[in-house]
This record gives sequence, structure tokens and C-alpha cells, in this order.
Amino acid sequence: MISVQAFRLDPTSSLPVREQIKAQIRYQVAAGLLYPGDQLPSLRDLAAGLAVNVNTAVRAVEDLVREGYLVSHQGRGVFVAEDPPGAAPGAALRSLLAGALASASEWGMSPSALAEAVTAQSQLARSPQPASGRVVLAATSRADLRALQRQLEAVLPGTTVVPSLPEELGHTAPSTPVAATLFHAAALEERGAVALAGKEDLEALRRLAALPRGTPVAVAAADWVQAARVRQSLERGGMGHLAFRLATSPVDLAAALDGAAVLLAAPSGRRMAEEARAARPDLPCLFEPISPPPEAVSALRHRLSAPQRPSRVAVRSSWV
Repeated sequence: MISVQAFRLDPTSSLPVREQIKAQIRYQVAAGLLYPGDQLPSLRDLAAGLAVNVNTAVRAVEDLVREGYLVSHQGRGVFVAEDPPGAAPGAALRSLLAGALASASEWGMSPSALAEAVTAQSQLARSPQPASGRVVLAATSRADLRALQRQLEAVLPGTTVVPSLPEELGHTAPSTPVAATLFHAAALEERGAVALAGKEDLEALRRLAALPRGTPVAVAAADWVQAARVRQSLERGGMGHLAFRLATSPVDLAAALDGAAVLLAAPSGRRMAEEARAARPDLPCLFEPISPPPEAVSALRHRLSAPQRPSRVAVRSSWV
């Protein structure tokens, strides 16, 4: 029998208690946390464990019985139905929602605020937008994403720009066009990503890829996670033969630059990189642009207007 502890209520939620109980059971069935044939606690135990009126628990269970999620056997109890409605994505659903909750937290949104926003969005969306009006944006940090999203939506009226960190791209439709900042575009070549950089920066990146195996390359960013995102994307984009040295402070960067052939700077590490370069003006340095040049915007417009074909390769994240 399932423990009452498998269910929890949020007294601060705007969702009625009855609906919270129903939503939790539906979710646990879909996510593979409750299996066909599992027995629920008795209605009295469920109500007592959740500190709600027993009639509330009874009505919630009756609703789910009518919907086909549960079955009630007289004298035996209530069980999860053998063939509940809808798909059962299991772990994929748990992973999707865990990613959404983590992203919402980074944006300062609580789970209840996220749920309300999702509900509002679904109510306001009159019809799904065509792929030509939607683009996924990949960048190193949330701050970079916010800045670029505003710029792209300003120069691409009517286009929905969906911000996404590189490790989140596995949750996006493979056919959706992708725009990516300089250090991430090569890793998304299979998705036909448009690089938000000019010709000179792209040429500098190609020269970087041509460096001999083991060449030390310094990477400056605000924190280790951002620096690791840059390294991983560059390695996936054909530069795994280089020896990347990550730096998140002036002291780290001074050590990383010892013998380094090139300095790469994410937007968050730009100031630190500029100060370090002042001491070594001869050191080649590549700053990741945070403002898309006109040629990149034109390429993105063309990509959005082209007929979309499903990608044969799905981008999956190794960031867990």
C-alpha cells in the first residue's frame, strides 16, 4: 500500500486542496511513481495524513475514478487503474519538470509561480505558433540569454525567442531553428544553428580549431559552471584536442595564461580578460559577442523563413 507520505499539500497554493490531490495522483501515475495495481491509503488515512476533511479526499478520489486513473473495489480499497488515460512518459517527464523547476528557480520563480505562468500561457495562447515564428536561443548564462532575447525579439518582430542553456536543448523540438552565441554554435551544427557572431570572430574560431593538439587555451568566465559550458561546447564543436584552462578570478587567469596560446572570454569574464590582456597586449584574445551583428540577424531571418525539416539527430544533454 502506498504511504500517505507520498502526498503533500501546499497551504499557500491558490489551487484548491481537492485539485492538488488530483494533480499529484495524475502526475505520479504519468511519471511512473505510481504503478497499475498500487493501492492508495484508505480515504480516512489519506484525509488524516493531509489534514483535510475526509469528504475532500472522497471527492478527489471519486473524480479520478471517473477519469479512469483509479478503480475502487468495494471492501478492498482504491487502486491505480491497469490502463490509466494518456501517455506514461515516466522518467522523461520527471527530467523535463526537474529542468523546468531548476530553470525557474534561477529566474527567481517559485514552483507555484511557474505553475500559474504555465496555466496563464496555455490560456492566452490562442493557437500554436508555426516553427517559422519560433527560435531557440543558446548562450552561456541566464544574463546573456536575457540580453540577447530582448535584442533578437526587437529586430525579429513576431518571433518568439526561447532562451535555453546548452544543457537544456535536449528538451526542445529538433525542428525548431536555433541561434547560438559564438562559443556554442559549432557544437550545434547538427541543428543548423546560426552563430550570433561576425565573420572575423568566426574566422578566429576556425583558426583556434586548427591549433596543434594539446595547445593550452585559457577560458575566462564569472564562475566554473559558465566556464565549463564554454569548454564543453568547444570540445563538442571539434576542439577537443585543445587543453582548455578554466579561470574565474584574476589569480586563476594569471595561472591559466602561463604558456597559453589564446585567451577566450565569455561575456561575464570580459572585464577580467581585458585587465589580463593589458599586461600581455600581444596575446590573441577572442571575446564572445553579446550583441548579434547584422549579418547574423539576416542569416537567422533566412533560417526562420526556410521550410523546416525534422532533424535526424536529437541533441541530448550529458549535464545531469
